[in-house]
Amino acid sequence: MVYLLDTNIIIRFLVGDNKEHLEKSTEYFEQIEQGSMEVEILSDVLMEAFFVLTKFYKLPKAEVISDLKTILSFEGVVNKDKVLLFEALSIIENKNVDFVDALICAKCKFQNYEKLSFDKDLNRC
Repeated sequence: MVYLLDTNIIIRFLVGDNKEHLEKSTEYFEQIEQGSMEVEILSDVLMEAFFVLTKFYKLPKAEVISDLKTILSFEGVVNKDKVLLFEALSIIENKNVDFVDALICAKCKFQNYEKLSFDKDLNRC
């Protein structure tokens, strides 16, 4: 069975501000890392986690990106779009654009789409 991972599991695991939730999320992520539990992380969930961690918890962007990439690399993360998500996080880190713009750029790069936008940030990636 493949589970859909919710944002709050990622937040509790990375922030650890609730002991009970930290213990349970750590248990989940240990299983995900080993591949004994399979999950898919929707791009929306990854975006929400990035936003909450950087804006609400004020964690450094580079640290959050590194943590999210680490989670994505776990054996039990079975996303078909994993390469796109890694690329979007790299674009955010290197080009200083928002998550959605980075995801559009990543899809254009790997899936041969063209961009239609008035957003100048999209031209930076």
